[in-house]
Amino acid sequence: MLVAIAALMVAPCSLEADEDVPERIDLSNFPGEIVDKIVVPIPAEIFAVLDKLDEPEWKGVIDMPESTGSTTDRAILALTFGSLVGEGFIAVQAKSGDDIQQIGRRVLALSESLSLTGAVQPHSLSIIEAAGEKNWEAVRDELDATQQTVRITMEKQRDVELSGLVSLGGWLRGTNVVTSFISESFSADKAELLNQPGLIAHFREMLESMTGPSKSSPQIRAISTGLARLEAIISDGEPISEEDINELRDISQSMLDEYYFEASDS
Repeated sequence: MLVAIAALMVAPCSLEADEDVPERIDLSNFPGEIVDKIVVPIPAEIFAVLDKLDEPEWKGVIDMPESTGSTTDRAILALTFGSLVGEGFIAVQAKSGDDIQQIGRRVLALSESLSLTGAVQPHSLSIIEAAGEKNWEAVRDELDATQQTVRITMEKQRDVELSGLVSLGGWLRGTNVVTSFISESFSADKAELLNQPGLIAHFREMLESMTGPSKSSPQIRAISTGLARLEAIISDGEPISEEDINELRDISQSMLDEYYFEASDS
């Protein structure tokens, strides 16, 4: 990547059940990770805000591939890892212990392919145990910690590109789910969740600055094109319309189909 990523976790806010639904979503107050001075919202916090607005049906959007495939491309493995962690946040919102345990096992298997077993195994085992006990807060904390640990470990190993791809994979899965919910019950406030042109530009620059054979792979090229299409919709300075949301949903789905759902389609 063009620059090194420094991922700093911001303390999460609490969303108590008796709090009033916000009149407007304030992205500036969202917890997130600071990535090259760009705030990447934590998926769980965005989902929690959506819960306050109209209680989405989370169970219906859990959608894991049947397998993680047999690729040895570390860039694709990193994207898949990030998306799988994003899937874990969805499963936490759905309070689906069986899915969370399966995700914990998948995360561990992917960490072996990325040579990160030692860093990830404690988190994966804690995820599986907490899901069995229906301790959703602990599961969410471990998912946050897993993604954080993987990125920090990759950066120490000078795999900064892979660290950025983990973030991109999680963001893509979360964006796809958020757009699906917003398209079912559109409002300008919910659409504002996705109004982050700087973040999309950051991910585009990250892919453009990649080195090595992965940069020219069909999947990375397709994702780069998809990000350009997303940026064209969001960066015009206009409010995000219902039609825009539907386009964002379809584009993000096509990007996920390039690597995350590919295994189940084949």
